[in-house]
Amino acid sequence: MAYIDSNLINNESLLYRGKVTLWALLPWIVWGVIFAVVTAGAGLLLIPLGYMIIRSNEAGITDKRVIAKTGLIKRDTIEIGLSKVSSLQVKQSILGRILGYGSLTVCDVGTSRAPIKYIKNPMEFRRRFFELQEKNGMN
Repeated sequence: MAYIDSNLINNESLLYRGKVTLWALLPWIVWGVIFAVVTAGAGLLLIPLGYMIIRSNEAGITDKRVIAKTGLIKRDTIEIGLSKVSSLQVKQSILGRILGYGSLTVCDVGTSRAPIKYIKNPMEFRRRFFELQEKNGMN
């Protein structure tokens, strides 16, 4: 079960789930192949490891908060109430723009910043968040 689904509180529902792009796996594949040549195939183990690490990233918007989790073994989470989010920044490299992925940075009214990497279509995530925030009169 996904972290977000297992941590919903009473009467909370998930409205939008940000998906992680598989393009983030590309560097793991490249390095895995390079190391496979050098290590007689052992470098290919980087590919499933990279897949598990990338798939361990989650981001979602519920009717009460923004939730994000990164990390496979070490876990970093951020959970900020919708009314406490002051901005949601999108960062995309040129390759990210071409391939449709980027990073989101969630900022609360204090100084906390939470980067969420490799989100597919981050502008859609941002749009959905601000639509929900406006619908609930929280902007």
